[in-house]
Amino acid sequence: MKKLVTLLLAAGMTLGCFTGAQAVDWKIKGAWYVEFGAYDGLSLMRDTARGSGKTQYGAGGKNPAGGASGDSFNAGQRTDIWVEAVASENLSGALRFEMGHYQWGRGDLTGRSANGAIGQRGVSVGVRNAYLDWFVPGTNLKVRMGIQFLATPSYTFNANVLGNDMAGISASYKINDNVSVTAFWARPFNDNYSSDDFGAPRSLDNIDLFALFVPLSFDGFKLTPWGMIGAIGPNAFRGSYNNARARSLMDGMFPGHWQTNHRRNVMDSMTDPTYSRGYGASKQYATVWWAGLTGEITALDPFRFAWDAVYGSVTHPDAGHLNRQGLYINALAEYKFDWGVPGLYGWWSTGDDSNPKNGSERMPAFDPWVPANNLSSFGFNGATLPAASPNGIFGTHAFVGTWGIGARIRDLSFIEDLSHLLRVNIFGGTNSPQMAKYILGKKELRNGRSRSTANGDFNRINGLGAGYLTTLDYGIEINFDHNYKIYDNLELMLELGYIHLWLDQSKGVWGAKDTVRGVSVTDALKAMLVLQYKF
Repeated sequence: MKKLVTLLLAAGMTLGCFTGAQAVDWKIKGAWYVEFGAYDGLSLMRDTARGSGKTQYGAGGKNPAGGASGDSFNAGQRTDIWVEAVASENLSGALRFEMGHYQWGRGDLTGRSANGAIGQRGVSVGVRNAYLDWFVPGTNLKVRMGIQFLATPSYTFNANVLGNDMAGISASYKINDNVSVTAFWARPFNDNYSSDDFGAPRSLDNIDLFALFVPLSFDGFKLTPWGMIGAIGPNAFRGSYNNARARSLMDGMFPGHWQTNHRRNVMDSMTDPTYSRGYGASKQYATVWWAGLTGEITALDPFRFAWDAVYGSVTHPDAGHLNRQGLYINALAEYKFDWGVPGLYGWWSTGDDSNPKNGSERMPAFDPWVPANNLSSFGFNGATLPAASPNGIFGTHAFVGTWGIGARIRDLSFIEDLSHLLRVNIFGGTNSPQMAKYILGKKELRNGRSRSTANGDFNRINGLGAGYLTTLDYGIEINFDHNYKIYDNLELMLELGYIHLWLDQSKGVWGAKDTVRGVSVTDALKAMLVLQYKF
């Protein structure tokens, strides 16, 4: 009898544990994407020196999976899975997995883009998010810890300084119906160089960001003042030139004229004694900060007005030539009809002057890549499936050093379940034409002499976080995107894009008067068909 009681107690404890485990509510959602794309002229240049007239596929001319390609057609797919474990309204955890993007037929890529060729079975699952959500007991303070999506606020075209997945801690608190506070600490980069390569321990190599947002919400009016400050270690990017994410961060933090002249030498071989400690002999932490104000007015519905204003600066105490600071503003006005929402918008950003010794006058932009940027889906980031569709071909930080005006009609619909988005952007540069010559290598950064072996063209600097446009350069972009709802969970999307540039060549800055290669502008074209299943 005693043994039976003991057995029953053990069974009860086991069932109790099982019941407790089952109290967690598991939520699963996901998305499947299959896409087909045709495109040409993604680098916006044609090589005419060799007589081929072939389109160059350089920094901006990449296939959907991320590797350089001369193909004008590709097919691929991607799968996303979100898993959430909810213990209560006060405690939960989440994971987001991403499989692909796989380019059909291609087997030489690595990471999540591998396994597109016949018979491949490699591991290609990436973890996009992995975080814990919990409320501090007895309060309305919500804390999120782990790898999560963090972004600076915007009511116009979404995050223009920071917007990506990264490790950190964020906290939000609702003071009342009108006032909330959000803050985070993020560590996007740390310990990414080896002491074996450089003969020094891993130190002074972290990047830390601290942000504070204060969303104010009233009837018909929203306003969010915000600020972010960070520290960049002098060794943060050492040995990381071949890391695509590191290059993106460098592109947004440092002057373009310095990067093209020195970063390969510094990041790859480290043979230049003048620049032997990372960027420009800097031995101290750089300080970076932004202050912004974004707002939205809906009190005059169906009118809607929104704007962003951001000033940013990065300062190196012992390397002033690497400093960078600038202003970026934009505004949007739209009116809602039953058949669609037409709108007008514009943006402007400070650009580089002609002096390379005083740093850059373009606003630093840490990592503004976001899929939801609705300014465009081709020249700027904003495609339905950014990892697959050619978009952002001007670079991640394309809005700095430029101005533009545009008109759009979103949610345009005359047939049930079929909607359209039409955008036309006219834009130009705010950078000095003389500074472009330093970036191209036509002027030597240190002594000002022209190089006899200059080999730069527009395509060379198209990978510096932006298509570097000067005050003499202009362009136009047209997007016509469509969305058809086949079922409640299945949608078919078609993206059509066109870009043309008018690059000034009268003073020999771009292309035609280059002493080594001849280049000419070509139009960029894109047609992308995406089938999206979400559950």
